[in-house]
Amino acid sequence: MNRETKRQILQKFIFSFLVTLTLVLGALVVGGGVYAGINALTRPPEIPTHVEIRPPVRTPISMADYFEYEDALPEEPESTFMERKPYFYTFMLFGVDAGNNTDVLMMAALDTVSRRAYVISVPRDTKIETDRRLAKPVSAYAVGRAGGRGHEYGVAELTSDVHGLFGFEPDFYVRVDFRAFERAVNAVGGVRVHVPIRMQYHDPTVDLRIDIAAGNQTLNGTQALHFARYRNSITDFQRMENQQQIVRVLFDALLTPASIARAPEFINIFRDHVYTDMTNREMLWFGEQLTHLRGAEISTYTLPIAYTRRAGWFEVPDRPAILELINRTVNPFTDDITAEMVNIAHEYTDEHTSN
Repeated sequence: MNRETKRQILQKFIFSFLVTLTLVLGALVVGGGVYAGINALTRPPEIPTHVEIRPPVRTPISMADYFEYEDALPEEPESTFMERKPYFYTFMLFGVDAGNNTDVLMMAALDTVSRRAYVISVPRDTKIETDRRLAKPVSAYAVGRAGGRGHEYGVAELTSDVHGLFGFEPDFYVRVDFRAFERAVNAVGGVRVHVPIRMQYHDPTVDLRIDIAAGNQTLNGTQALHFARYRNSITDFQRMENQQQIVRVLFDALLTPASIARAPEFINIFRDHVYTDMTNREMLWFGEQLTHLRGAEISTYTLPIAYTRRAGWFEVPDRPAILELINRTVNPFTDDITAEMVNIAHEYTDEHTSN
């Protein structure tokens, strides 16, 4: 994989991440705002105050593991009980393409006491280690569904990977279909953005034709998607700025009184393109909680990566940095997640490079 190809994949990931976050939070906020008046009928989801944690047994994969364990597998660790933070909830957010590949994966947390939200995005090529395979999260959902086993098995496989990376299973999952992006933009009446240059591009192989005039203007759903995808004659940094601009505008539009008044349409988009194990009552309660947040109170991060391993093109996780980030943001327990609770092995190689 050359540098340009890797850059394009990164750009696609960043945009998909922002769209997913916008759609999920926006739909919940709109729904919660509409039903805030009947919030008394809803209540916080019931989460056990103490949770049994069974640390994973890590199968040695690299030579470093054998040295660490002195050529012997460790005994199965004993489970412990961890106390939960009150009214603190975690979510696995993910999006899949037509081939059931997990293009976007995030761990999110909502602290309704301090009124803060945290989102950690996981690169699709992150090195995952389980007792069944060594792979990437991009394939987990498809592996789980293989053999006609269906959606729930795909979710279970992906949840297992997430557990290994973060040290705990999320309370809820949300799967997003990205076709909702155009519908959401059209539903808010388009988005007002600044187009820095005239954007013209034609790719007959995928039937893509982009032609957007320069200047301040309102884009419909298709134009907004073209604006975000355009890469000709601009730098990568400018392209990401365009993507971030359009998602910020869309999220702001979802929070307006006019959008609240059109809640049924947004809820239909959410129902058509989002799959979750949350009940309607739980979604309404979370939506009402999200209406109290401001942009500065939603913090986003990327899972720390130590380096890229060229063989198989894996992004090798940085275990110390990951633990520090988890415990500072999405950890639902009163005590810290420890190295024994995650399934991230040491791996040493001369190929410590990201290029």
